[in-house]
Amino acid sequence: MSQHYDDHQAHDRAIRRLQEMTGDDCAERVCWDPDHHLQGHIDVRGTHLVIIATRDDEHTPLVLTEREWDAMRRGCVPAA
Repeated sequence: MSQHYDDHQAHDRAIRRLQEMTGDDCAERVCWDPDHHLQGHIDVRGTHLVIIATRDDEHTPLVLTEREWDAMRRGCVPAA
């Protein structure tokens, strides 16, 4: 059975993923949404990123550009 994470633990995992991707020590700059607890926002080197934390090990935290996030919300994600 997969580990279940609370908000703080889920945020920590997502920030580690972001740091792996960007090499940036950015934990203090992430602004977590008060309504959508697993959604964070940060600007890294001039690019706005949206972070989606996950509550278990079966899912990987997502780091998306603002454009990717908008496309995902509209249901039209471009092919990779």
